[in-house]
Amino acid sequence: MLSRRNIRIKVLQQLYAYTQQDSNSLPLFTKQLDARFKEFYQFYYFNLLFLDNFNTYLESEKEIESAKYFPNKNVIRTTDVLKKTDFFNALSASDEFGLLSSKLPFTWSKHGEMFSHIFKDIVQYDFFIEYNIFDHPTAEQQKEFLTNLYEFLFNEFELFDSAMEEEYVFWNDDSADILKTIVKHIDHFYTAGKLKFELINNKQKEDIEFGKELFEKCIIEKESLDELTQKNSPNWDPERLTLTDMLMLRMALCEFLHFETIPPKVSINEYLDIAKAYSTPKSHLFINGVLDKLRITLSESGKIKKTGRGLVN
Repeated sequence: MLSRRNIRIKVLQQLYAYTQQDSNSLPLFTKQLDARFKEFYQFYYFNLLFLDNFNTYLESEKEIESAKYFPNKNVIRTTDVLKKTDFFNALSASDEFGLLSSKLPFTWSKHGEMFSHIFKDIVQYDFFIEYNIFDHPTAEQQKEFLTNLYEFLFNEFELFDSAMEEEYVFWNDDSADILKTIVKHIDHFYTAGKLKFELINNKQKEDIEFGKELFEKCIIEKESLDELTQKNSPNWDPERLTLTDMLMLRMALCEFLHFETIPPKVSINEYLDIAKAYSTPKSHLFINGVLDKLRITLSESGKIKKTGRGLVN
């Protein structure tokens, strides 16, 4: 599932892009932002589809080995590894997944060489060797194997990382959330005994609307947001700020004033973490100082209005 932090990062990037364009069409940029949110789900389905494409490669290796005069039975056994997982078999037989994956704008077809490298590497890993011992692995063993497989791909296999960057420009931003979503999906299957694909449900629609509204308010109310920041920051000097820092301050202040269910400290913590990853080494210290002062000043003047238990302070 697309996290609120990831949504904020996408809003930040879209705001940055908006400031760099000569033709500032707000509806167009909002539409592009919405497409980016939906693209996350497409790439999540694409990474589930990896199993089917990797199995196709394993089938071809099995055919080659079986055609030999003295075929290696261990190699043949190894190529059947995915077929021993109920999750893969259910995924392959799912009409719903067939429909979800049929319209994807991404393709595995050009990554055949990568499958070969994955196969050569993965057979040396303990999690693969230990799993392949069993003819009929338990549900828990299957779940652990699939989780380890995806964690290997996402966190350790550089060719996979390069291939994903080639397919999807926002891979570095989204990979952690996509991995969590896949692991959650696998866990749910082995707990509930059925597939449950992450879709854009009501909760996620609410989060996406938050992102689009935050984006639009930061543009529409740019002058008033910057004026408030300047008045409450004695050392305010826009000329010395990076554009990224300026945009993050604008976004956080917008959340203070216009999103009554988000605690100010949550907003501050979110943008501090984003600043550490997307701005200069000392940006988070500056942003923390400015936002904390704004939080105190605006709270005392009654301009920050939050609702719900635990949100006022």
